[in-house]
Amino acid sequence: MAVGESGTGTGVTRMGLRQRAVERSGRHWRGLATLPATGAIGVLLWWWLGLIGLLLGIGLVATAVRHVHRRAASSWAPAAAGERRTARMLVPLQRDGWTVLHDRAVPGSKTNLDHLLISPNGVVLYVNTKTWSPARSQLRVGMDGELWYGQSSQARALQAVAGEARHAAATLGVPVQPFIAVHGAKVPFGYLELGGVTVLEARQLVFRLRSGSTLPAAAGVVPRQLADRAERLLPRTPRSRTGGQGHRNSGRAAVPPPNGDGRTAGSALPEHRTAALGIESG
Repeated sequence: MAVGESGTGTGVTRMGLRQRAVERSGRHWRGLATLPATGAIGVLLWWWLGLIGLLLGIGLVATAVRHVHRRAASSWAPAAAGERRTARMLVPLQRDGWTVLHDRAVPGSKTNLDHLLISPNGVVLYVNTKTWSPARSQLRVGMDGELWYGQSSQARALQAVAGEARHAAATLGVPVQPFIAVHGAKVPFGYLELGGVTVLEARQLVFRLRSGSTLPAAAGVVPRQLADRAERLLPRTPRSRTGGQGHRNSGRAAVPPPNGDGRTAGSALPEHRTAALGIESG
């Protein structure tokens, strides 16, 4: 984050983004499309049954509206919680000298980076969080070599994450390794490589990030300069600048105090970020 900048945390920012995504989704609009039909049924009931029918019709419409909005809310809440869990998992890396930037935009694109990391030796890694419920469907690799979640191919999701990493790489001028951290569902074999993206169970994330950071950094990379460049060129998302609703900040600090520049390089998350991620600060 820029110096002196305040705003909401990653969780609230991503909730807003997920909410807009749900509202744009076909499922959401199909739900809204049922409202006229429900209203027509209510009119028929009124015509047939008078006042009692009218009341029944109003109840049907209210139930349909509530169902649409509950579906929207239920879709982004687990995703936001998953990203907060991922952010907490990254705190040990920050203490070991890593730079971790949350919820960043790539200028000139629609890309939103959940978590961008720079290791102490200058390797850049990008983590996207997915929350897939094992109670609904299982992750599997199909005969076509694609990753499937239930009956839905995740090929486009993997392509999107790989594309986000490419956008970040083009902006920073160095390679960026993409990862997908999965909360909930089991990943076949614990982790796998598909389409240049490492897909893994979130519990393995820190271990795999450390392993990935042992690869040689791009020639001529100075980690501190690269971190400064990332801070400058990858701004926080517009939503996170608005200073909207945040989580209550109370209790003793779970991590060391922020380093003052809004970036979590080798120390702690900024104070307002720890509150939004559910990490207590004093």
